[in-house]
Amino acid sequence: MYEPKHSIIVFFIGYLVLFFLIGLMAWPFFSSIIFAAILAGTFTPVKNKIQQKIGSNKWSAVIICLIIILAMFLPSVFIIIKLSEEAISLYQSITDYLVDEKLNTLLANMTFMDGFIQDVFHMANVEFTLESIKSLLLETSKSASTAIFNIINSSISNVFSFFFHFLVMIIVIYTLLTEGSEIKTFFLNLSPLPDDEEELVIDKFNQINYVTLVGNGIGGVIQGFFAGIGFGFAGIQSIALWTTSMIILAFIPLVGISIIYIPACIYLFIIGKTTAGVILFIYCTLVAQIVENGFKPKFVGNRAKISSALVFLSIIGGLSAFGIAGIFYGPLIISIFLTFVELYHKRYSLN
Repeated sequence: MYEPKHSIIVFFIGYLVLFFLIGLMAWPFFSSIIFAAILAGTFTPVKNKIQQKIGSNKWSAVIICLIIILAMFLPSVFIIIKLSEEAISLYQSITDYLVDEKLNTLLANMTFMDGFIQDVFHMANVEFTLESIKSLLLETSKSASTAIFNIINSSISNVFSFFFHFLVMIIVIYTLLTEGSEIKTFFLNLSPLPDDEEELVIDKFNQINYVTLVGNGIGGVIQGFFAGIGFGFAGIQSIALWTTSMIILAFIPLVGISIIYIPACIYLFIIGKTTAGVILFIYCTLVAQIVENGFKPKFVGNRAKISSALVFLSIIGGLSAFGIAGIFYGPLIISIFLTFVELYHKRYSLN
């Protein structure tokens, strides 16, 4: 049926306006929705296996949501609580140690580094004396404790926002797991691309999300577990806290678990356990290097059929552009871009 030209124009203007308004409403929850799509796509095979065993689509989705809550929410709460306790004890323990004779003994035994230390103090325009060293250590510990408290206070002040966005994410995950096929069909019908091309993009989306999430997750568990063992042998307290923290921080390339183990090694050095500090540093560095440069690039790169170097650069670029979420966004954007390049050469190139 023929429609007047002005009717078509009005329809498309209204269509674009509605699209804009929907995007405006969804924008505050963009990260929650995208991350929900990532998790839903990753856990869909697991959900399907559970559904085959229990015979219920909704209950299998509920089980997956509970697994995600246990894996993400509870560790976050645990870390916040334990960090608040550690921040209190950190300053007190270092303060107590500064009046301990062990510090005097440690400094007396560092004669082989006197020249280097004196040069450092001279460049900083600080007098090289026992009291100045104690004052510097005290100020450093105070700054570290304050930084931890600021992070905790910021987290607590945003706790409502965190709960709300987490709730939105869980609701979206449940909806995608229970009504995924209908939602997929709806969005595919909106796209002007042929069905097979849309399917290819979606498959690549799920594939890269799986290898990024699972690859980083397994790599994080390996690093956190073995580094935690090293912490135990070195006599570091609160192993559960630091292991959990390192598992999460292992998602960040380059620095990763070093954010935890380097300060721990410095702490061991300060309290006189020099050998333990050196061994822990070497051990944790080897664990991190083996996983980061061996396991992760091969796992993610081989399965996603993307160069390991490109995966690494995409994660770094994603972190720079999108923050912590860029760990997932970076490889995802690169993967879909390469998919579009492949489609262009196959179907749309003029050559």
